[in-house]
Amino acid sequence: MEEYRDLFLAEAQEYLQDMTSSLLSMEKNTDDEQLTEMFRAAHSLKGMAGTMGYGLIADVTHEMESLLDQLRTGKVTIDTGFVNMLFEAVDLVQLLVENLDRQDDFHSEAVAVLEKLRDWQARPLQEKSAASADASPKQDRRLPEEKTPAQLDWKSAINEFEKELLKDALSKGERIYHVYVRLLHGSLLKSVRSYMVLRAVEKQGEVIKSVPSLQALDEENFGWEFSLLVTGSLEPGALKKSIENIAEIESASVTPVELDSLPESRVAEPYSGKKPEKTATSSLETQTPSLPGRRVEKTVRVETAKLDGLVNLVGELIINRTRVIDLGKETDDEQLVTSLEQLQRITTELQSAVMTLRMVPIKQVFDRFPRMIRDLSLEKNKEVELLISGEETELDRTIVNQMGDPLVHLLRNAVDHGLEDAEERIKKGKNPVGKIFLEAHHEGSHVVVSVRDDGRGMDPQAIKERALMKKIISEQEAEKMSDEEALHLIFRGGFSTSEKITDVSGRGVGMDVVKTSIEALNGTVEIKNYPGKGSRFTLRFPLTLAIIRALMVKCGKEIYAIPIEAIRENLFVEPQEIKTIRQGKVITLREEVLPLYSLQESLGMGSFQEQEIYSVVIIQTGEERAGFIVDDLLGQQEVVIKSLGNYVNDIKGIAGATVLGDGRVTLILDVASLLDDGRVNLGKKSVNC
Repeated sequence: MEEYRDLFLAEAQEYLQDMTSSLLSMEKNTDDEQLTEMFRAAHSLKGMAGTMGYGLIADVTHEMESLLDQLRTGKVTIDTGFVNMLFEAVDLVQLLVENLDRQDDFHSEAVAVLEKLRDWQARPLQEKSAASADASPKQDRRLPEEKTPAQLDWKSAINEFEKELLKDALSKGERIYHVYVRLLHGSLLKSVRSYMVLRAVEKQGEVIKSVPSLQALDEENFGWEFSLLVTGSLEPGALKKSIENIAEIESASVTPVELDSLPESRVAEPYSGKKPEKTATSSLETQTPSLPGRRVEKTVRVETAKLDGLVNLVGELIINRTRVIDLGKETDDEQLVTSLEQLQRITTELQSAVMTLRMVPIKQVFDRFPRMIRDLSLEKNKEVELLISGEETELDRTIVNQMGDPLVHLLRNAVDHGLEDAEERIKKGKNPVGKIFLEAHHEGSHVVVSVRDDGRGMDPQAIKERALMKKIISEQEAEKMSDEEALHLIFRGGFSTSEKITDVSGRGVGMDVVKTSIEALNGTVEIKNYPGKGSRFTLRFPLTLAIIRALMVKCGKEIYAIPIEAIRENLFVEPQEIKTIRQGKVITLREEVLPLYSLQESLGMGSFQEQEIYSVVIIQTGEERAGFIVDDLLGQQEVVIKSLGNYVNDIKGIAGATVLGDGRVTLILDVASLLDDGRVNLGKKSVNC
């Protein structure tokens, strides 16, 4: 069963998410469609777990299914307690799925949840014992419709082509066997059982005919029995035993068939009023049971390691493409130049295709938040509604996997700090139900994610006072600090406005983690405050982290790469345009005063050098901007980000390295962390003197 483990894990997570979403919808409005979806997910997960031998998961989902069945028949009503109990069961199943090899460790938790589920079922059943006898037939009618052939007579369904296949097998010294299988009545996932039988048969022989058809078996469009016509040199007793060892198989028989017993007519009359199979194509399809009647899927599951390997290979190809094109510039051979242009076009398209493979919908992160907001609103005794939009926006898988934690902190803070309680909202003339908006959309080469609430907003003065009390800033700094700068104090380590520490807030690490995590992904965060009306946090992420476009700059003898996403513009500055304010160099750009630094000096690679004209790169991280002086601008280039390893991974200002076309290694700058480094202070306070 180990070969199916990864498939089970992937599908189990999907079913758990479906159950969570359905429960959240059912709590607001008991909808038959959502109830059916929840029932179907629990039923499918139970069947999968039973097939794989995960008994605890099968037991819990079975009781969930029974309880949902009572909800459908009106024996129980849905309320907060009912939903909480089902959520507790879903959480337990999630825990069991994440610890498949340690199921026994959670036996006591499973017993407790099972007792709760059974107790809830027992209460209405005791009151309506007379009606319980009628529950079974109703449940049967809700199972997938069964269409059982009038008789499992393979003789009446065989055609001439299949008959010739049987004769050919006999001429090779092989035998013909009729395999008859009967499933236990009420068996779960009949298609899985039939597939496992086919796999067992294929190990010893070749399936020539299936009654019902393989497609009918796959779609569970049959009763509890089916027949196979098999050729090969197999051991009937061993095959019978291997089939009966499969779960939920009631009986099996393997009977030799003599050629004389085959029908003489070309095509037999149809059985059960169905038309016979009479083309060679249909017979050939029957001969390939390795994928028995499986419909063509639009997606393929691929291990992430294989995908990362492909991206790395394409990255190496891009590096070598750059080298070849650079060499081609030195030749006058027109054919070579044309071939190089075509090579560049093809590799660019290949790179784009591979990058697309890494893109996944942001929905897989957003889907976890409705449940979290529900639990928080109950804990804080606030009425909260989460409105999500743009969940189909696609983003690099690496970024999607790591952006969850920052969003968790922002959403928890919105519930805890941003939204007022119902009483306060009513006094302010607001709807008692607070709203949180989680939105995502593409904006150029970025994906923008915003978290907005309609709460009280933030008080810059209160934030400054809190920062003073916690000694995060000095009184002199507070006096010169603008309201916009005060809002960004919430990202300082140790800052918190909570008077007491709870499991939601108060320790002063949440928002600091948000900023650090976002900048680690080459992203930025901005704050917009609307006093009395709410606040908005806007996060911007690059579409991908694997291959990026960068501006190559030269400082001294070294070449550095600056991600294009961090660059606002490039310009040339004359010496007389540079001013000094409190020992710091600044320039004025369109009535905006910007601090100016030497990149070489900031990286500790040398001192500032006087020049006749300065090449300046204006960088921007969030709301902060600054200019960096470089020796030369070399132009844009696509670069493949390479990790520097654990020994040098924590160097401030360095995001990684890349290999140039000529084989040289160059560093990729992390502008956000470079500005946060002690060697380079953005100096807004100095500018605003």
